[in-house]
Amino acid sequence: MKPSCWWLVFVYVTCLHPSLILAIKRIIVNYSSQNLSSVPPGLKPSTEDLDLSLNHIQMLSGKDFSTTPRLHFLNLSWNILENIDMDAFNSTSALEILDLSHNRLQNLSDQPYLLKVGNLQFLDLSSNMFSVMALGKEFSTLKHLQWLGLSAISIGNEDFTYIANLTLKTLFINTDKLQKYEERSLTGVHAEKAVIALSNKDLDIAIADDVFASFKEVEFTKVDSEMKVLQQIRQRGTVRTVSLEISKVKTTWEVLTGCVNTILSSAIQQLSFSELTLTKMVNGRPVTSSRVLESFSIRRATVTEFIFNQTELYDFFISMPARKVILTQTPIIFMTCPQTVSKIEVLDFSDCALTENIFSVGPDTECSTLTNLKKLVLRGNNLKHLGPLTSRINLMSSLQYVDLSQNTLTYSEEQGKCVWPRKVARVDLSSNVFDQSIFKCLPDSIRILNLRNNRVTTVPADVGVLKDLNILDLMDNRLLDLPTCQAFPNLQKLLVRTNSIHSPLPGTLETCPHLKDLDLSRNPFICTCALREFAALINNRVTQTPGVTLGHWPEGYRCSYPESRSNTTLKDFYLPEISCNGWILAVTILIPTITLVVAVSLLCHRLDVPWYLKMMWKWTRAKHHAITSQKKAEDMEGLRFHAFVSYSQKNADWVKAQFLPKLEGDCGLRICHHERDFIPGKTIVQNILRCIEQSRRCVFVLSSHFVQSEWCHYELYFANHQRVMRGMDSILLILLEPLPLYLIPSKYYQLKAMMSRRTYLEWPQEGAKQKLFWANLRAALQANLPIPSEREEE
Repeated sequence: MKPSCWWLVFVYVTCLHPSLILAIKRIIVNYSSQNLSSVPPGLKPSTEDLDLSLNHIQMLSGKDFSTTPRLHFLNLSWNILENIDMDAFNSTSALEILDLSHNRLQNLSDQPYLLKVGNLQFLDLSSNMFSVMALGKEFSTLKHLQWLGLSAISIGNEDFTYIANLTLKTLFINTDKLQKYEERSLTGVHAEKAVIALSNKDLDIAIADDVFASFKEVEFTKVDSEMKVLQQIRQRGTVRTVSLEISKVKTTWEVLTGCVNTILSSAIQQLSFSELTLTKMVNGRPVTSSRVLESFSIRRATVTEFIFNQTELYDFFISMPARKVILTQTPIIFMTCPQTVSKIEVLDFSDCALTENIFSVGPDTECSTLTNLKKLVLRGNNLKHLGPLTSRINLMSSLQYVDLSQNTLTYSEEQGKCVWPRKVARVDLSSNVFDQSIFKCLPDSIRILNLRNNRVTTVPADVGVLKDLNILDLMDNRLLDLPTCQAFPNLQKLLVRTNSIHSPLPGTLETCPHLKDLDLSRNPFICTCALREFAALINNRVTQTPGVTLGHWPEGYRCSYPESRSNTTLKDFYLPEISCNGWILAVTILIPTITLVVAVSLLCHRLDVPWYLKMMWKWTRAKHHAITSQKKAEDMEGLRFHAFVSYSQKNADWVKAQFLPKLEGDCGLRICHHERDFIPGKTIVQNILRCIEQSRRCVFVLSSHFVQSEWCHYELYFANHQRVMRGMDSILLILLEPLPLYLIPSKYYQLKAMMSRRTYLEWPQEGAKQKLFWANLRAALQANLPIPSEREEE
């Protein structure tokens, strides 16, 4: 039999229930839920992970796994297994994870197949049909076992004798069907942690007594609403447990607060609740103990009532005598300030619904009792304004680490001056919406700054000097150039991966004398002469400078433009000196050219070639003039402008300062400009159509802003339809800045097609080349248009 499909999935396996123990990534062969009655034959020898759960397999024979010597993971849970041949695992000596839970196995004393799995680390036999928990002698051979899951109807004192020599990491016992339990049955088991799924019966008390006396770490699941297993912990003689976790419990506020106070009076150091549901939010008891816990945490808590005293709830948690308080994945919208000086050193309110009013006491009063707090985590809340938030934490004098990531935080000077605690050394502001203004709201003592995944385009030159800053993470932002280290003189690690850096200036790195780690990968480098010097510099740093690390070099550094060098690594990028040095290029071209011109001139003079050329030129001009004159009468009718100019409003300065003065003032051309020539009262679309129809050509000023403008898209669309009537010469493209095709949105497919087929004018930055640019543009637009009548002008 073959599987209906091979699921190739990466699985991250941890030490959690039900079949998870090691941190590995593997490919699973999945036969789950295939209605199988036996193990499918013909399993490949390369099979390492096999899932046969949720089938109807009744027995395992000695040959079922004979072809899988590399089998590491086997899940047989939720079948109807009654019998396993003692030779079933003869060929699977590498097996480490075995899940046999939720089957019909009946005798824990007779599991001889375990003698063949000496490397087993995870074994789950819970939820079978075992009458007694008497483990057989074969269990003593599992020297590497770390996780063991069991369940039975009866548990006796001698049941765990054969695993007394083993030291487990986790013992899981499901007491759902337990009817009899002898006291002290668990005291002989050696495990770091016990996980007990309770049955809500009187037996839970006796089990809890033994668990507390035997294990350092304890987790109770399916706890009853009265939490009886915790009520008498003070009366217990010996309590070895230091870490207690309660999961999947629904209880009242009165019971919860009472149990917490009870546990505070015990020897337990770490207390946590998960999947907690609170009802009847009345009669809560305040914290009365002064003993300090190592940690107190609540994850995924909900309250079923809508109207209750929220201040009482917040006061209870913030007044907890613990060094670490964690309240996560819980929809709280506020947290009060402790009434007295708190001993809390770590506060984690991740994934809640808090705002920047957290800890607020009054309009002019801030929280002053969290003076021992060293770490504050507010990740994944509803924080929006950083300025007021710094005021909330200003008096936390011991604060060193602040995590405000995954919010929608912004900062502007209108929010006021930022006032940070003086010891803050690490700030995580990743995954917010900050721009470059954030550099005006940073603590002077900062050493590590994470600004990943924001909207920073540049590091301002006027930012204050942060002399202690060692690590700056600006990955996944919008940087256009490599930031200098003038404001960060001791910077050692700079991460600017995945930004918009095209051609970084080589002098930037010279401002960073202490820089040891730099990651510039995955930026859209434009491999032209401007990048040549920088590429050589970083190449030399990697190969010649000891102690300097360039992240993801060389595969992460590739050219994005021009097309001829697309995907070329900067390590292999090379331009000869002659391509970038104008003087060398001129000398190289002029000497052969002059020699050739002299030779051709002598030859032409001897053969009287100039006379023939002169005659042909006159004939050609005459023919061309005739054709042009023939078209003027009909083609120029109704045209008022030599050109209609379309551009993004962000390029308006160039159009008004360069384009219009040169063409209208110096060349005497008539240009249709929307700010001047659009008729008031008509819609924008009507004005665009009128201008295009009355213009001989349409000039489009292309830039990265152009392809983001909706109106520019409309103008290009209408002009493209109009050129069908006038021919290809009706559209003229001017490239104001480099615009790789991959930056053009898919809706501009017509523009992509035109740029790939047509020649366009590029605006040169050098003044000497601009004269030739204007000459070519004037020649392309020059035409004798009819003088418009007054009626047409109206």
